Amino acid sequence: MTDRPAIIVIGYSARALASSASDAGFAPLSIDVFGDDDTRAISLASVKLEGGLSEGLTLDKVARAVQTLAGAHDPIGLVYGAGFEHQPETIAAIAERIRVFGNDADILKRAKDPLVLARMCEANGVQHPQVAFAPPAEPDLWLMKRRGGAGGAHIATAEARSSARPDSYFQRRVGGKSISALFLASEKKAEIIGLSMQWTAPMPESPFRYGGAAGPVDIDPAQGEEIAHSVAVIASELDLVGLNSADFLVSDDAVWLIEINPRPGATLDVFESNGTTLFARHIAACEGRPTPASPSFAFKAAEIVYAPHDIVVGAGRDWPDWAVDRSPAGTRIAAGDPLCTMLGSGATVALARACVSERALKIIALVQEADH
Repeated sequence: MTDRPAIIVIGYSARALASSASDAGFAPLSIDVFGDDDTRAISLASVKLEGGLSEGLTLDKVARAVQTLAGAHDPIGLVYGAGFEHQPETIAAIAERIRVFGNDADILKRAKDPLVLARMCEANGVQHPQVAFAPPAEPDLWLMKRRGGAGGAHIATAEARSSARPDSYFQRRVGGKSISALFLASEKKAEIIGLSMQWTAPMPESPFRYGGAAGPVDIDPAQGEEIAHSVAVIASELDLVGLNSADFLVSDDAVWLIEINPRPGATLDVFESNGTTLFARHIAACEGRPTPASPSFAFKAAEIVYAPHDIVVGAGRDWPDWAVDRSPAGTRIAAGDPLCTMLGSGATVALARACVSERALKIIALVQEADH
């Protein structure tokens, strides 16, 4: 039993949300597809959804898990993370059972509709790459994406269109550094919490797979103003609430808005501070009472480690403190699937990134050593 209010957190991985919720004074009830040891340790109760990243967050599985936890613990509501961008109908169904602190199903659907986003940007002077819904004549100049995709794994070169899904579309290639803005939205206004640099962990079949993020980063003031304008536009036009992020490609002569992620995302680990937690600010913003920022000048980074080959997590593995998303002993992880996440910090953003990259190599070496 606990005297802290219970709240459900759900997504592909619930660990970052559960950690922030716990620090904010809530008792998290976690639902995800990994069931990691550290997620369960910080949760009042947890449910692992079978089916993995591809089939875990289906409506029937999510509905049963929510009903089970809600019946046992009477939570005040639910916060969702990554995994629902392509299925707003699941969020709509959840909202009939329990209060959802976050963007509703209609906002989620509009935010992830490539045509809606393109038209919104064009009408408000925001640079956004051209989109198309038929295979382009010059495929080397285009990318192929999945509607409602997230995490980079859904992006391919347009030359690979033979494997296109019915929900695919095409976006013209643009260049620049990958910058993401984490922001808090409420009452059609937005406050940028921080900008992060992001990088990929490419594989032949997934060249744009998400690798990690580090921040905060400083950019040219004029570019910063363009990012702030873009964020203000999408927050107002879509009526976003709570924590969201927007992905940009920034070059010397252009700032391109690439995608919107209308929910708490991958940079929670990077921008969490010792003041008011991001989770608490998310809840407050969703209730229409945005709270002031808690300044943090720490440079932090988070990098996903993907399994270099098929592995089985051994019993008694001594995970270092800076490794999170720790799979339980006996877990079978296929080559290319997430193994864990590295956290790190440094005196600069570059050193923070270097720290997590070095730690990722150490973890891979430990895994390979254990297999021999």
